[in-house]
Amino acid sequence: PVCAFAFSVFLSIDCGSSSKSYTDNNNITWVNDGAYVRTGTTGTATVPLNPPMAALRYFPAGKKNCYSISGVPKGSKVLVRATFYYGNYDGLSSPPAFDLQFDGNHWVSVETKLRAVIFAETIYATKGENISICLARTRPGHVPFISSLELRLLDPHVYIYHDFTSSALITMSRWAFGLSDVV
Repeated sequence: PVCAFAFSVFLSIDCGSSSKSYTDNNNITWVNDGAYVRTGTTGTATVPLNPPMAALRYFPAGKKNCYSISGVPKGSKVLVRATFYYGNYDGLSSPPAFDLQFDGNHWVSVETKLRAVIFAETIYATKGENISICLARTRPGHVPFISSLELRLLDPHVYIYHDFTSSALITMSRWAFGLSDVV
């Protein structure tokens, strides 16, 4: 049987990238974040990894800074993945902590590490046709940043037993049982 569902949202944003777009080794097209955010400053990890972890956008001003993605059908189930790689971009060797929000709701408190990639994922149903992903300052002197943001519209028939009207699914951790490779 052929699935008739068409994915209309498949967005991969390389935050802070100077490239307009590029395609990675997995054939995923990444775009820069200029069309989705109006605040922040671009930076580069001093210990860079491959894109999209080489560049980042940090937010030295404001208590909350947001990405806005439009054109998502209301009520759609969406997977949102945010990724953070500090890489000592500011030369301070002091990875920050901050909160992440989606559509005005607390998502997760992010504790970044000096040289580790940190990710946060959620699946939720959109309340409108716009998605808002915000980074919120929670501690004095801690500057929120983000390396990449990915959105995937999910087939409406997945997770049919979860009530998305009042809650979301949030990834707490991911394990590769029995594998030696990274998942």
